[in-house]
Amino acid sequence: MGSDRINRSSEDRGPARGGGKSETEEFSQNMLEVLCLSSLSLIISFAPWMVLKFVSNLPFADPLTMLKIALSLAAMISLYQSLRSSVRGFIFWGTIAFFAFSLVSVVALTNMWVISHLGLLAQLNLNVIAWGSLLCRRPFTIDYAKLHVPQELWTHPRFLRKNYLITGIWGVYFLLGLALAEIRIYEPQVSHILLEVLDNGLMLGAVLLTSHFSKKGKGAYTPSESGESVPASAD
Repeated sequence: MGSDRINRSSEDRGPARGGGKSETEEFSQNMLEVLCLSSLSLIISFAPWMVLKFVSNLPFADPLTMLKIALSLAAMISLYQSLRSSVRGFIFWGTIAFFAFSLVSVVALTNMWVISHLGLLAQLNLNVIAWGSLLCRRPFTIDYAKLHVPQELWTHPRFLRKNYLITGIWGVYFLLGLALAEIRIYEPQVSHILLEVLDNGLMLGAVLLTSHFSKKGKGAYTPSESGESVPASAD
């Protein structure tokens, strides 16, 4: 009888202290998966821009036709995302505005000035999205991160720093992309293949850095004793 009472008392107290480490590790792993998911959501949000970039370069028709096809596909993807996504941030409005403008000026009106400067205009738009969001103290990545992070962590210093950092990484990529777009227009003697390779390499670097710094969030949050998620102390 007394032995049963002791066993019940031990069960009521929960697992031994040594088990807390495994719970923390499990929570940290879950948090890592959440951060990776938010970075994947961010990258998916660039799908219309990826379609424009790659489809317009396919050799299946003349360049103008492929550009119009790419813009039409990108606009449809953008519209689909706008109907499905709950995020209404800088990327959402910037993407909608750019492809609406492009559909009218390029696909409908075939405005040759816009066509010849479309790459430059696209990079300017992306720079406005990234650096404008930083100037407004609302990095554009934060809207996607909030979809996967508990609300009580939204104002935590590590969470905010990570989003400023990742937004800054994409901002630098867009600035370099703007420079490459200017070279394409004003320095036509430079190999376009070389510029495309550089651009793709820079984009890959931005994606890898986004993934890397998202994974570094593994230890940024720890569970409280009650099992609820709480922010760890800031560095």
